[in-house]
Amino acid sequence: MEIDKIKKKHIEELNSICKENGVDLKSMDKLLQSERLKKLQKRNHYIHQTIDSEIEKALENENK
Repeated sequence: MEIDKIKKKHIEELNSICKENGVDLKSMDKLLQSERLKKLQKRNHYIHQTIDSEIEKALENENK
């Protein structure tokens, strides 16, 4: 439950900051979601690279 409280607090703070600066909260939320997606894609890409390199190493060692 602590995570829900923290998330709610962050949303409220973001909402108040957006109001102070005249920024639409919905557009800010879309930007944040796109950044999260980019981070996930980058992480997944790194994981795939790591898996591929491990497979290549295993195949090279197997062929020796």
